[in-house]
Amino acid sequence: MKGDKSMNSIRVGVVGLKHGMASVRELLFQEGFELAALCSRTRDTYEYLCGRQMPVVVESVTFTAPRDQLIRECRRVRDFKEIPFYTDYDEFLAHKGMEAVIVAVPIPLNAEFAAKALEAKKHVLAAKPFALTLEQGRALKAVAEKAPTKFMVNYEFRHSPLMEAIHAQIKAGAIGRLQLMWWNMFRMPFRGVYALRESSGGALVAEVCHWFDLFHLFNSWQPFRRICTFGGLDVLGQQQKIEDNGVCVIEYANGVRGSINFTYFTDQPEHNTFGLVGDGGKITGNTEEAGSYVLYNGPEQNKTVVTMNPDLAHRGHLGFDVSHRRFLEAIRKDLQVNKHEAEVGFESLLVSLAAQRSIDSGAIVTREEMLR
Repeated sequence: MKGDKSMNSIRVGVVGLKHGMASVRELLFQEGFELAALCSRTRDTYEYLCGRQMPVVVESVTFTAPRDQLIRECRRVRDFKEIPFYTDYDEFLAHKGMEAVIVAVPIPLNAEFAAKALEAKKHVLAAKPFALTLEQGRALKAVAEKAPTKFMVNYEFRHSPLMEAIHAQIKAGAIGRLQLMWWNMFRMPFRGVYALRESSGGALVAEVCHWFDLFHLFNSWQPFRRICTFGGLDVLGQQQKIEDNGVCVIEYANGVRGSINFTYFTDQPEHNTFGLVGDGGKITGNTEEAGSYVLYNGPEQNKTVVTMNPDLAHRGHLGFDVSHRRFLEAIRKDLQVNKHEAEVGFESLLVSLAAQRSIDSGAIVTREEMLR
């Protein structure tokens, strides 16, 4: 039975059982983990896991698979009546023998819950975004950098086979020196509460942070220098209270420039397309299924097409399964990940908030202005 684990497994608890259901599945189906405890403000999902009949429609906030599907898969391999369940986070953190925590709570709680788990000497895999505000981000960064346990932010796309293959091409010089990056994201509207700025931070903080994180990866984690963003609520009207489209232009400290375009009213194929241009070639790609990319380079303008195998590379939120394996590796091998994860997590928050400030103010926003 997949739910049975060896004595050498890392005992992990999950807080948040909506988006967190995807992590519950990873803990049950990946070797090296043992599900130790669950925590949620409401009991519904836990009761579904214990066998209670689900309604016809179960709200789904996961991208790896619908939540009802994840619940059915998990309860087939584990008796959840044996798993301790808490509605109080402090009691959950005190659960005996729990070594690590996966934080999958509403965005305003991300930083607070991650910091509390680190202070309780638990290893932490925290949901993105790093925080909702700069003050929260500074506080979490300070705690994470000093913590004796491991801390990672689940920016899963950077761990995907697709992005790791592209990153390897850039490091190998396949496109020469990187000069320009772009990302286009076209998707359906935000759901319910996340369509409010106070709940999500807005599109740039809640979701576009993924693409800022990838730009940092491809550009050797260079800090941004300045940013200019235009956006508005032009199509969805009362359906949401945040921008439903925007265009963002970023300049980094090393002179590399990037742009991000997004809409929340274009639920059509090729939801994410992107490109990278160097002085010796270019890469274009998309994230359909497990993703693919095309490399053009060399004096002969050679074309190399690479398609990730969707049977072997995670589909949906690319890299979600791999990020959990990396978390396990960091714990077992005592990898020194905290400083880097805290720095790049804070950087993604900083540029996301700067992009939102640019929309709100109608001005170019600099790094120095944000840090002041």
